Amino acid sequence: MVRVARDKKAALISVGVTAFLAAIKFLAGTLSGSIALVADAVHSLTDVISSIGVVVGLKISDREPTKTFPYGFYRAENIVSLFLAFAIIYAGYEIVLTSVEKFTVVSALVNVPYAIMAALLSLLFTLLLSRYKLKVGRAENSPSLIADGEHTRADTYASTAVLAGILGNYAGFYFLDPASGIIVSLFVFKAGYGILKDSIKVLLDASIDYESLNRIREITSETHGVGRIQSLAARSSGKFIFIELEIGTKLKDLEQAHQLSDRIEMRIKSEIKNVDRVLIHIEPEDRGILRYAVPCTENNGLMSKVSGHFGEAEYFCIFDMQRDDNDFIDMRFLKNPFATLEKRKGLKAAELLVANDIDKLITKESILQKSPFYVLDDAYVASEETDLDTIGAVIEAIIVGMRGNGLEPARERG
Repeated sequence: MVRVARDKKAALISVGVTAFLAAIKFLAGTLSGSIALVADAVHSLTDVISSIGVVVGLKISDREPTKTFPYGFYRAENIVSLFLAFAIIYAGYEIVLTSVEKFTVVSALVNVPYAIMAALLSLLFTLLLSRYKLKVGRAENSPSLIADGEHTRADTYASTAVLAGILGNYAGFYFLDPASGIIVSLFVFKAGYGILKDSIKVLLDASIDYESLNRIREITSETHGVGRIQSLAARSSGKFIFIELEIGTKLKDLEQAHQLSDRIEMRIKSEIKNVDRVLIHIEPEDRGILRYAVPCTENNGLMSKVSGHFGEAEYFCIFDMQRDDNDFIDMRFLKNPFATLEKRKGLKAAELLVANDIDKLITKESILQKSPFYVLDDAYVASEETDLDTIGAVIEAIIVGMRGNGLEPARERG
């Protein structure tokens, strides 16, 4: 997989750069007598071990699912992140110990230019490396690489403290080095705690962030055919997200319900990064009514004439029929604002009716294979043809047809 390969590349680069810095700092620390540089070199050595742990974690998480582990090994990254958090906290503890010890040691350094050069080189490379790992980790949603990047960012504080200590020692202010070390340790502890908290949340199946969860809810609600979201849960596993949805729909056709499920999954995966699986459970939802729309030439109640043209109709009569007893319960007229358009008036009118949540459209002209048909079909709205002239006649024919008297009010399409 390309994403995992990129993660591994970043982690391997981290191992190489950090090992190089550890060697340079240890050599300069030994030559100059800087305890801070030697301690920072040992600290960098622990970073090398941590980075190797990231590579191992990514390698494990890249394995294909098995019968024993059907959901894959993605959480191996979170386990690695957990250990990295402890490593960061321990590094902070080391900084505190070293700083306290240096309060009791008053000595001038030798070969200071070497020490300053090593500290500056360490600060520059550590800063660049942390930005690189955080950028790749966030782009690929890799928790272990983000944790390693945060660890490296914490190291920039340590490198700054070391540089300040060396310069302070050179100027005769021996207290600056241990004081800076204690301040830096607070940032290190904070970074370690944040990673520790996030790792534990994922391992305990905590929900994903509110923004992503809310966007999933919006995507689902905006998809035509979805009635009500009954439940939504999403969790992280490594860099990937698993989503469980339970939705209500008025669709009765099994194939249409399956298409609706596929459409929701496709939209979520196209907008939310690193979604591995979307499990959708569909429940039938009966709102108790059927909503019809008929294009009209006027707004004259039941005496309104049915328009012979869909897109050019002055009004749309929208009425509801009770499913249980087939009674007519409500009617209103909607002005068609697109009737005078030169182009796409039928398509715009269809979108208007979809927004009004209709179930069936009855027209005198056939819209089959035309743009309005595809808009309505995409929203699971059926279309029918009729030769009746008034809204009253259409409603009466629908009532008779629904009561099973053998009179079909229209010829259904779609």
